[in-house]
Amino acid sequence: MDGFDPERNSRDVYFPDKESGPHENQVQKRYQNTVFNNQEENRSHNSYEEEQREMQSIETGDVEMLESCWASVQPQSYGTFSKNRIRNVKDLCIALIALASRASIRGGTTPEIAFTMCDSYVQQIEESTTAEIIVQLAHRAELRFAELAGESGNKNAGQSRIPGSPCVEKCKTYIFSHLHEKLTVKSIADTMRMNPNYLSELFRKSEGVTILQYILQEKIHLAENMLVYSDYTYGEIATYLGFSSQSHLCRHFKKNVRMTPGEYRKRYKSADFSSRP
Repeated sequence: MDGFDPERNSRDVYFPDKESGPHENQVQKRYQNTVFNNQEENRSHNSYEEEQREMQSIETGDVEMLESCWASVQPQSYGTFSKNRIRNVKDLCIALIALASRASIRGGTTPEIAFTMCDSYVQQIEESTTAEIIVQLAHRAELRFAELAGESGNKNAGQSRIPGSPCVEKCKTYIFSHLHEKLTVKSIADTMRMNPNYLSELFRKSEGVTILQYILQEKIHLAENMLVYSDYTYGEIATYLGFSSQSHLCRHFKKNVRMTPGEYRKRYKSADFSSRP
């Protein structure tokens, strides 16, 4: 795509020409034609207010409101990104997932988690070939983003927080990227070139939990995903997540989830997942 190439040197930035070129002129011509046709056919997009309501439901983790938003939108009032029907559905759903991921971040989801999940859903959509599956994936993504935001809100319910600290967000991103390691407050603070005590206090005020409590929560969440979406043994999961032993993982897992890893896998493992990725 012109203007963006993730493989090129990051210092080579393309800026738009100050004067309109032929491509920009085509855009403006297309815009005018579309406005005219929409007016002639009395056609319009779904309202911005409805979109805001949908994103608000994700940000607040309100699944019931999200489902009511789906019921109120008009499929024929979506925009047109492509003349190819399947490509158009894909593009619309990709845009929706991108918006949903940002709403979830505003609701408290760690940005790196939201971005990675967004990438995963988009990649799956690109590999899908029917409109029905694509739309189902987009709705599943919205639900998952709402659940993540809701989980974040529940963890911090009733606790005094100081949101939006760049240092805390950087700390959470680092933790997410190194969950397979044996993390300590000192090692994280050293990486961020901060005083461990200061970082700990800042994190606790922002998130309502200590750094070590947060690390354990995230390791348990990742263990839940691995139990459902992989065939790794309990010992392999424990080793990967940096627990000292399988029993160490099981003890913390049961304390946090109220089920043993075996019980959790039996209840939630995907029926159509049969092998490791």
